[in-house]
Amino acid sequence: MKSIKVLLALFSLSFALQAFALSDEDYMEFTEALTGGNVKVVKKFVEAEPSLVNQKFFAWEPLQMAASKGRLDVVKYLISKGADKDYVHPASNNTAFHMAAFIGDTATMKYLASIGADVNKKLKGNVSLMRYFKEEKNQPMVDLLTQLGTKDDGCQEEKCF
Repeated sequence: MKSIKVLLALFSLSFALQAFALSDEDYMEFTEALTGGNVKVVKKFVEAEPSLVNQKFFAWEPLQMAASKGRLDVVKYLISKGADKDYVHPASNNTAFHMAAFIGDTATMKYLASIGADVNKKLKGNVSLMRYFKEEKNQPMVDLLTQLGTKDDGCQEEKCF
């Protein structure tokens, strides 16, 4: 009897997960809209399935995808729909704030900081974003990070990972 209940539970769960799965074409359209800045198409998908704002696509969330391409309008829309502003990618340790910083998108960085995104999340090896930009000798970014409250803490060793 237990095995029947387990099988029914697994079947129900797999059916529920498949109900929200995007087709290959929809996946391509949605991710292209996220990275291309097409808010209208992003809205179409999110209105049809609100859970997409925090859906993982190869462990990347839509907010990170939009931030990595400097799509502030899409970032703002996703946040308004409940996107996790502090989600950390499990392999890269990057947040949307990190992604915006890496491409020099100061507007998205300032927006994310203004809504309370954690500007002190660490990169791989417990390295601060501040250290990264200091080592890159990017003083304007160091100045902005300082202004936004980013700390220069974390690993201080010569090699952290």
